[in-house]
Amino acid sequence: MSFKVLNKYMMKNGCLLLITLLVFSACSSTKIYPRIKCHVHLNQNDGILLLPLNWQESFRKLSPGDHRYLEELIVEIFQEEGFTKVAIYDQMEYELLKAGIKDINDPDQLAQLNLELGISYLIGLSLGELAWTGNWEKIDPSDFNSPSYWDADTEVKSSLRIAMKETATGNIISEKSVETNMGGFPIPIGDGETIDLNSASLFKAVRISTRKGIKNLIKDCRP
Repeated sequence: MSFKVLNKYMMKNGCLLLITLLVFSACSSTKIYPRIKCHVHLNQNDGILLLPLNWQESFRKLSPGDHRYLEELIVEIFQEEGFTKVAIYDQMEYELLKAGIKDINDPDQLAQLNLELGISYLIGLSLGELAWTGNWEKIDPSDFNSPSYWDADTEVKSSLRIAMKETATGNIISEKSVETNMGGFPIPIGDGETIDLNSASLFKAVRISTRKGIKNLIKDCRP
């Protein structure tokens, strides 16, 4: 669709289009594949420790602010489900050092997480494919402050792996692969024409994958 047609539509129906953009900015679909089906029953009093996202090179595609948001989101989801002992690794560095735990890859130190600090499980995330197709376009190219949107035939993809390890044994007791695709949303503008608008972002796709993946992991591990 040409910008002339879009600009003409915006002049007549700018408010309607803006509202539509805010509400229907992208169509998303998420699929979750269980790589290791959970074989323990999580208790709401179990200690759960989230490993830093920036330990994974794949997550360095996102900003430190994005990391903090996702880490806090994961803790919040567990708390909403009634879990009371969920923490982020960075927030427990003092307690870990005091207990003599410096390397959680060491089996003996890993076991100490449970014996000394009551942490039964570790949760780690890593990113696989994280990509988009298409180009940013402006509704009015002549206006620097014009809102931007994804042009037609665009898609944002995120592939996320979530694993939970039992500290007492060192075994991975649950693992999920979460794939999210976000495409444009077709909006009719009259005269049989539509525009495909997509204001999705890489971070938004990862956020959706994280939320749905963690919720699915909890559901899978509940009695």
